[in-house]
Amino acid sequence: MKKIVIPLFLLVFLFHLTAGAQTISPLQQRRCGTIQYYEQAFKASPDFKKKFEANQLQLNTKAQKTGAKKSATQVLIDTIPIVIHVVADAALQLQITDAILKSQIDVLNEDFSGMNADSVRIPPAFKPRFGKSKIVFQLAQQNDLGEPSNGIVRVTNSSVFNFLSSDNAKISAKGGSDAWDPAKFLNIWVVNLGTSNVFGISVFPGDPRDINLHGFTCDYRAFGRGASYLFPAFNKGRTTTHELGHFFNLHHIWGDDGGGCGGSDFPDDLAGNDDTPNQAQQTEGNPDPDGIGKIVTDQCSPVPPGIMYQNFMDYSDDVAMVMFTKGQQTRMISALSTSPDRSPILGSLTYQHPVIHGRDARIIKILNPLTSSPQCAVFSPSVIIRNSGDKPLTTLQIFYSLNGATLQVYNWMGNLLPYTQTNVTLPQLSGNTGKQNLVIYTANPNGGKDENNLNDTARVSFSIAPVKPLNTIIEEGFDSPIFPPTNWTIINPDGDITWEWNKVVGKKEPGSASFNDWNNETHHRYDDLVMPPYSFSNKDSVFLTFQLATAIYSNPISTPPVDIDTLSVLLTKDCGNSFITMYKKWGNELQTISNRPEVEFFPSSGQWRKDSLNLSQWLSSSEERFQIYFRFSGNYENNLFIDDVTLYTKVVPEALKEKGYFVVPTVTRNSFVIRHYRKPEDLRFVFVHNVAGQVVWKQGFSGNANTLIPVDLSRNAAGVYFVNLVYADRKITERVIKQ
Repeated sequence: MKKIVIPLFLLVFLFHLTAGAQTISPLQQRRCGTIQYYEQAFKASPDFKKKFEANQLQLNTKAQKTGAKKSATQVLIDTIPIVIHVVADAALQLQITDAILKSQIDVLNEDFSGMNADSVRIPPAFKPRFGKSKIVFQLAQQNDLGEPSNGIVRVTNSSVFNFLSSDNAKISAKGGSDAWDPAKFLNIWVVNLGTSNVFGISVFPGDPRDINLHGFTCDYRAFGRGASYLFPAFNKGRTTTHELGHFFNLHHIWGDDGGGCGGSDFPDDLAGNDDTPNQAQQTEGNPDPDGIGKIVTDQCSPVPPGIMYQNFMDYSDDVAMVMFTKGQQTRMISALSTSPDRSPILGSLTYQHPVIHGRDARIIKILNPLTSSPQCAVFSPSVIIRNSGDKPLTTLQIFYSLNGATLQVYNWMGNLLPYTQTNVTLPQLSGNTGKQNLVIYTANPNGGKDENNLNDTARVSFSIAPVKPLNTIIEEGFDSPIFPPTNWTIINPDGDITWEWNKVVGKKEPGSASFNDWNNETHHRYDDLVMPPYSFSNKDSVFLTFQLATAIYSNPISTPPVDIDTLSVLLTKDCGNSFITMYKKWGNELQTISNRPEVEFFPSSGQWRKDSLNLSQWLSSSEERFQIYFRFSGNYENNLFIDDVTLYTKVVPEALKEKGYFVVPTVTRNSFVIRHYRKPEDLRFVFVHNVAGQVVWKQGFSGNANTLIPVDLSRNAAGVYFVNLVYADRKITERVIKQ
């Protein structure tokens, strides 16, 4: 298991562990995958563990105070809007009907309010503990833009998920469906969880990760009433009731202690007594097939009324699950009322029908320029406009101003259907070096007044860095705590972990640019560390060197294949509108050590590698502006460090310019270099023969030869060798002597 994963879910959640606690058994995977999900998602990172435990402790304290003051039935809760994201293939989309989805909302309202008809199965001894809350669920009637919606989003994707990959369903870039604003909606994803026995995976309050991952993922066969005849034991919608219990901070009724009696699920009644009987382990099947409230005892509750297998937080079949307790209701309401990642939803009105406008144009966002991206002095602003009105948008005026200058107007024409959007590029603007402020707003949709002008305006602040002449050696050793260094830029599209300064680690001296990918659990995302823009004239060669130290965790040739950290060095001449990839390494080629450590990597002085690039093949002899991007694509592997970045130019010998190539040295002990003045796009082959005519080294090219071609003769005997350069229209032979 990767990176010392916490051995038990209970350790993270401050449960009372016993010395003999076991890992989760396959039997416990029948309904709920939340435990396994967290075992994989949480690692033994001191900072992360400390933050999560602090959040849980705070929630538990508030829940105890809530229970001491009032019962769940005394607390009024506003309606909670739900959006259901169905991420499945085309055939399943037809099977997962709107009626089935809506039936699940009915089940939730019955179960949480205690109005479920099968609550008659509650034994008399447990009836005084029966919790009936005022939590109400309703499908959203508007989206997070305030436009009409039925609260159902459908994304066609043939992927089969599991508790390891279920978060992919929550991300559009991975074929899923992005969460709607968690402060306004409770997000539920209905997916295909394949042949595993996991039907539901939820996120607890206090989880410090991206709030857009909070919600609940359910297998389509267990969502709604009668969802699937394949699983009749789980087709009454109780999987969702159970998992939303987790979402509101309830734990499994048996305390997840591996079969002992030391676990706790925390809910107390008004007197502070535990109102869920102690229970050794989960219940399987239906202990009460006759529906008479059969008493079942175990080692932890050996006398009547026994265990509460009727509780929604057990693993009983749907037909046997019929109740929450008052303590559980109080605990859920406490989390909903006080947790920073749950309480904002109480103020949401997205369950109400929105105001519908005929003319409502809006700016969704400014695409260019971005706050974090380096800009050219001359640039073309671009925006996303959206028609939030209920009639097609055919004309629109877009006003824009840089640094308070006179407003300019762009008259847009098109045919934008209701509740759709498009990208618009505006005419060029010219700015000065330093901080810039751009404002853009829309007006006069379809030639009339915008009926909702609260969403018309967008602003962005950005900087235009001065272009530095590259007439000296540029060196950056990251010795200063100012990071990024002056006129360098960090681009972090996801707003999460990114490039940072490490004050301890460095090649020669402390200090380096680093990326903490050991603790970065996201995948398929990138972050850029961008050098300032430079210019030069009448230079023959431009070189970039940097020190690198990194390690990988996963086997890059494993089956199935895994994503591996990748470092690219990119060149742009147009402020990031287009790129040339000059360097791209991953896996064994990228890492600077021979082994794959199972601990967090911090390099010693001998675990660095100097990488060099000759930029001449991509740059001409004079350039008005160019920039270099260090792009790290992190995939949750291990740390990466960069130090001693050096950029410099060279003037080549006149003889090389005249001849076009050199073979140097002509007398060598081990190797020599074939050097061209310009990129030899017409070079097809290089052959090295010994005096007997045998080929001892060869390489073919198809327009991809570099200006420097190294040849290694270290394994060959001393003597005379002939170097044959075969071009598209000629052949050249040179002689080399190996001593």
